[in-house]
Amino acid sequence: MIRSSRHPAALLLVSTALVSVVAHARPPRHAGKETASSAGHAAAPAAPTASRPTAPSAARSIPAPKGEDVSVVGGIRSANGVTNTTPGGGLMARQTTARSQSTVTRDFIAKQAPTGNAIAMIAALPGVISASTDPLGQSNTAMSIRGLQQAEIGFVYEGIPLNDSINYTPYTQAMVDTDNIQSVTVAQGAPDIGAPVYNDVGGLVTVALRGPLDRRGGMVDFSFGSKSLQREFIRYDTGEIGHSGVKAFASFSSTTNDQWRGSGMFKKYHVDSKIIKNWGEGSSAGLIFSYDNWQQGNYRPATMAQWKQYGTSFNYTKEYSPGNTNWIGLQQYQRRSTVLIAPVKLKLSQSVSLDVTPAYMNYSEFYFGGVTIKDKGSYFGSEPIADLNLPYQTNGVMTASSINPVPQKIGFVNNALTWKEGVNTFRAGYIYTYIGLEEPIYYAPVGYDGGIANRYNKYMVALPDGRQYRTLDMNFKHQMNEIFVDDELKLLGGRLTLEGGLRYLMITRWATNLIPGATHYKVGGSYAQPLPQVSASFKITPRDQIYIDGTTSYRAPASVQVYGEVFSTSSPRPASKQSSLKGEYAIGEEIGYRHYSTVNISVSLFNYNITNNQITSSQYINGIPLPSPIEAGGKTSRGAQGEIGLRPWHHWSPYVSAQYLHATTDNDIHKGNDLLPTRGKIAVQSPKFSAAVGIAYDDGSIFGNFNFNYVGSQYSAIMDDEKLPAYETANITLGYRMHRVWFAEHPQFQLNVVNIGAKNYLSGVQSISTNAKATRGRYGTTIAGSSPLYLSAGGVAVVASLSTGF
Repeated sequence: MIRSSRHPAALLLVSTALVSVVAHARPPRHAGKETASSAGHAAAPAAPTASRPTAPSAARSIPAPKGEDVSVVGGIRSANGVTNTTPGGGLMARQTTARSQSTVTRDFIAKQAPTGNAIAMIAALPGVISASTDPLGQSNTAMSIRGLQQAEIGFVYEGIPLNDSINYTPYTQAMVDTDNIQSVTVAQGAPDIGAPVYNDVGGLVTVALRGPLDRRGGMVDFSFGSKSLQREFIRYDTGEIGHSGVKAFASFSSTTNDQWRGSGMFKKYHVDSKIIKNWGEGSSAGLIFSYDNWQQGNYRPATMAQWKQYGTSFNYTKEYSPGNTNWIGLQQYQRRSTVLIAPVKLKLSQSVSLDVTPAYMNYSEFYFGGVTIKDKGSYFGSEPIADLNLPYQTNGVMTASSINPVPQKIGFVNNALTWKEGVNTFRAGYIYTYIGLEEPIYYAPVGYDGGIANRYNKYMVALPDGRQYRTLDMNFKHQMNEIFVDDELKLLGGRLTLEGGLRYLMITRWATNLIPGATHYKVGGSYAQPLPQVSASFKITPRDQIYIDGTTSYRAPASVQVYGEVFSTSSPRPASKQSSLKGEYAIGEEIGYRHYSTVNISVSLFNYNITNNQITSSQYINGIPLPSPIEAGGKTSRGAQGEIGLRPWHHWSPYVSAQYLHATTDNDIHKGNDLLPTRGKIAVQSPKFSAAVGIAYDDGSIFGNFNFNYVGSQYSAIMDDEKLPAYETANITLGYRMHRVWFAEHPQFQLNVVNIGAKNYLSGVQSISTNAKATRGRYGTTIAGSSPLYLSAGGVAVVASLSTGF
């Protein structure tokens, strides 16, 4: 295992040194007006009128997607940014953009379990279905929006893409601590045209950082709970250093707990920091640094038959014996992330501004599994191996740790020029991404006692000639160029807004595979797609708005395995095949209405038509789950969504959201030399009905909320011959917030109870199948079925937190 306990401490010292530059010039602790991002220590700003919503944060250098408005209309003092001003208990911030969009703010985020992540925070929003393998929100989550998978949804954090660059998994929990999230915005179907992503067929999720505060101070939080949970978090803000216009923060968190099911542990260290310099009227330059070290045992997925027989006891085993590849010591996952973002905003004139965001991301990811390898009769690609001379053999077979490192180095720059003249705003931009990745799969011997000498490319299984034994050996490169233009026109005194734009996406990928027998040594693909968007909105009254939009979107094929073949240790034929997948393309339309008053209402109707629909599934090869896209032809999704939230009224804020969805597969799917009769079937991961109900209370001292989610049944096989049953979840928060106690500012106690009732249920699908049962094809052949794999949710979790500002 990684000996990494010293690394986070060193990184924290570096970050603290960065943000404490010339901090000896202590700023006066006055109670002047502060930005919305400083709400944790600031007096509440004055209430805006309904026609003048305030901006979400003045600390951000790259602007939020156009139209994202987080209203702050008064509030209470707290150390963690709660103002108690957002309708629906923080779930329904005001929006003005001409698309379906919802935002959760600190009023909700700060009252959830601090172990959670951005996806868990948006589970109550209309159209969002979130599934997790543990109630603490620590492990990878699976989600969908309007029936589109998470790999079809773009994620953006402070101007950079959050999704994995190749398989598009959003590792939100590795990028930023929940304590440092200011808001999370979900554009359910029509993302901003300047978003720096290339997989956003199904909308966009934007995570905003809670930037440096205007006053010097900080916050600490200590959490304890189920499964021996221990979490410590500390954040320090310099405030404005002298009168330099420079302010910064750094934070560090450490989390450990036992696995929720079975054996194993979860361990995570995380650092966030940002320094920013403001000058003039609207110019700024900043540096954001994030480091994450995340290690855990895997949770074992189950087929429906295994779930019905074993339930939550279907886990990886605690003890090792030779040949036992289901030992938890072999089923591990590790990810280390280092991210640097340098946002710059230049006010070139009264009407022209330039935003430039360069970034560097270094992701070191390891998938571990278990496999048995024959000493004689194994294969190196298509070549048989006479004798591997393996140690620790039992009857000619050795147990090995399968190791799949996926190191990614990413260079990125996002540029946007905005020109505002009178009633017209013109925007043009250029985005560039370069990715380098070397992905092997190699094997480490496992001793009779379960000991593994090394997992990081030393003492691996070797071929007779001394070369390392591998079943995948790819070098992958990716280059993206994107240009966009966008124009917004406001007429009738600002009541009518018309907008149109075009983005042009160009992607080139190339790869080599050194394994003998690979169909092609060099492979790759090029993709180019123009993507126009149009929208219009009209303010009927200062409180009422209608809008309509038409969008196009595109996603390049997901997964390195699209371009290369993975071999098995026991066969000369590839276990996965190269694919000639085309990019996924969608045309969408929305029409909606909003009303903002004491009671706030937002409703919309939507329609999507998708061609070359790619369903992301997974395939276990040599004990490692690898992405396996399924070509599913066309897809149509239609439905309605809505949400209602009340402004704080006598300290109460209720919230309700719901969605009706009708999504279908439009084509039969090729299977071998036949066609699987899938045309007209209900699409997978597309529950017909989903809803959430919440109610929050906060009088400045006593606070709490209750949230209930219902998710209807959803198919897990494209033939609709197996489904995930409907389920319900409920969470509750209770807390008490004090005033100043000696040096402690607003200390509070918070209790989170997640999954009340401890109901065990299947929360999501890990591996989708084309057909779960044997099916007769269009041409009369019998097409064998394969069982989908499911994620099992955890039981009840209790987390107690004690926090304070200083």
